[in-house]
Amino acid sequence: MCRIFAFRSRVDLKVQRSLVKAENALQLQSRKHPHGWGIAYYLTGETSPHLIKSMESAFDDDRFARVSTFLTSHAVIAHVRKATVGELSPRNTHPFAWNGWTFCHNGTIFGFDAIRPLLLGKVHPRFHASIQGTTDSELFFYLVLSELERAGYDVDAPGGVVPDDLWQRFGALLAWIRDLSHETGDDERESMMNFVLTNGSVLFATRFNGGLSFSTQKVRCADVDICPVRDKICFGPRPIGVSHTHLLLASDPTSKDDVWEQIPNRGMLVLHDDFKLTIKPLEGVQGGPAWFA
Repeated sequence: MCRIFAFRSRVDLKVQRSLVKAENALQLQSRKHPHGWGIAYYLTGETSPHLIKSMESAFDDDRFARVSTFLTSHAVIAHVRKATVGELSPRNTHPFAWNGWTFCHNGTIFGFDAIRPLLLGKVHPRFHASIQGTTDSELFFYLVLSELERAGYDVDAPGGVVPDDLWQRFGALLAWIRDLSHETGDDERESMMNFVLTNGSVLFATRFNGGLSFSTQKVRCADVDICPVRDKICFGPRPIGVSHTHLLLASDPTSKDDVWEQIPNRGMLVLHDDFKLTIKPLEGVQGGPAWFA
């Protein structure tokens, strides 16, 4: 499998601690996930992400530490890979990017080679030429983009209101992939389809088996006295129905400075472009671990 870290903030901040210095920084996690790394980040005023990838282990690659030390951004996705589907190559290394969107997947779609033609058939034809690699993850990216577009969200000029039925649509998509995978008989386990998708503004994340945690609150913060955000709500219980200051996402929580909560299994988190947070169950997904509110 793999490990994901994502960050979204109202202001540009360094992410060095989460990537290289924290008790369980992503670089340390790469000891068990050594098959390459990638970081996508967005700069203020730009819609296209900057993308850096390497086939080396983040733990052994000095470049990962150098990039992490100087990186300052309001939106970051980072990934360390443990390969299960697809050879080791730059084109198979996460994050994947298309037209301002970036995507990371933690998991495996079992029986992928057998069901690939069926999955590809559900991808909008205009995305087909963009699929360059051989992983289940990259094709999954374009499945998610296609479903987002079918829901009425403009992926070419993204913005505006997230469709109300997106939890139902994504639930149906993931259930369909799971059932196709199960029918191959390649593995008795359910496919694992945790993903993070962002355009640097709105952010979507699903937990479908495996772990995916989030944090909007802190136990302590070294930057609290210099943070330019007014009326910060970063400490204390997580408020509901208000705009947050920041969001962290991680397959494995990285730092004890942050208050972590699990996205409930078979659930989806959306950070809207106004920094309001919505967490709801994926609808129409039956069987397996239960939804915990």
